[in-house]
Formats: sequence, C-alpha cells, structure tokens
Amino acid sequence: MITPNIEALSLGELRYIAHKQGIEDADMMDREDLLEALEEVYEESEDSLSGEGNSYSPSNQKRFMNTLVEHAVDIFTGALPGVEPLPEGYSETRIHLLLKNPYWAHAFWSICPQDLHKLDQAFDSFSFFLRVTMHMSPDQRLPEESYDIDIQISDSSWNINLPERGRVYSVSLYYRDPEDGVGLLCQSDTVSTPKSYWLDHAPKLAEDDARFSLLFSSLVSKGGVMVENPLLREVVERIDEQVGG
Repeated sequence: MITPNIEALSLGELRYIAHKQGIEDADMMDREDLLEALEEVYEESEDSLSGEGNSYSPSNQKRFMNTLVEHAVDIFTGALPGVEPLPEGYSETRIHLLLKNPYWAHAFWSICPQDLHKLDQAFDSFSFFLRVTMHMSPDQRLPEESYDIDIQISDSSWNINLPERGRVYSVSLYYRDPEDGVGLLCQSDTVSTPKSYWLDHAPKLAEDDARFSLLFSSLVSKGGVMVENPLLREVVERIDEQVGG
C-alpha cells in the first residue's frame, strides 16, 4: 500500500479526509489547523487501540500516515477528489517485459474482454502459454531459441528466468485450443540483458589480484555479511573452467 506524505496533500484532500473523520468546520479550516486536527484524531485513535497515552510527535509522522492509510476503508466512503480507480480491464490486449536483473525479467499483460469473448465463441476450451524468445545475436553466432511457459487464464503476470546473459529477449502470449492449435495474442518489445565483461575474460581476471579483489569486494556488505550475487558466482565458475582451481 502506498503511504502518502501528509505535507504533500492538497488543502482539498486534507479537508476531504477531515470531513470523513467527522471534524466539524473542516471546510473553514486552513492547512495548519487541519493538520493539527487530524493529528488529534490520530492520537485519540491510538489511545483507544493501545490504552496508552499521547504518543504523537512530529518525528513519527510516517506512523500517523501509515495508520491513516491502513484504515482507509473505515475513513473513506469514496475516492479522493480527482482520483479515478483503475479499470478492471483495458480495450487492448498487450504484454510487457521488464528487466529486473541479468537473470530475471517480469512479464505482465492484459487481455481485452472482446478477445476473450472470441475465444469462448470459437472453442469449447482453451489455455494460455508464454513463449520466451532469445533472439539471434548481432554477430549471428547464437541462433534464435525459445521456450514455453504454461500459465493459467486467470494469471496476469509472471517472473521469467533468463538462461543466458548478453542476449535479447521478448515474450509472447499465445492461446492453445483443444486440437493443440496455437494462436498469437500479443508480443512484447525486446529487452537486452547485460553481460559481464569478465565472463569472456576470466583468465585476465585471475591474473590480476587487484582487479579480482575489487570485483569480489562487492560480495561482502559493510557489516561483513556475504551477499548472494549469481553473476559473480558465474564468473568464478568460468575462472574454474578456463584457469583451473
């Protein structure tokens, strides 16, 4: 849940919240009076819930806003002025692919009701799957490859493992009919995954102690905790393969 900054709320929004909290003459109050009145409401709410005394201070404003937002269902009977709820669906079937890190991407999609209706009319049953494509590399040394992921009709997003670094990926949403026929619904734009320079230059890294220490110093936090880094682990594996332990 998004927690807004109370200082960033407009006068109209503050008056709206104050009105829903039952504060009298909220429409006549200025910003400072509204903030003070809402703080008093928060204190009373906290006292009634915890049985403790006054616990509000300017330093725990975030706590005030958390409580205000967490109880939004009780506070609001409608949306804030000028705020429109997101629609349950859109009029276009689309899929998007976002790169999270060199190993994972996030796909999310929406299917318009008309397309679902067409599928319902055409087939007694159908299913969906994602086709992840690794496109041909610019130097054409690596061919185009793809693999499929079965998903549920109710799904709208998926985390996708990217098996190779330095490749260009896209994801497509397909349907499969009862006769194992398939049809394309939509395809994403491409994303490019970065590739560590040292994956292709492992021997050079193994011969340079200073560079090796600099690169692998990122595996330990300031507190001395080891950080999981699959890319560096892959570099180490490449060093073992090409240089030997």
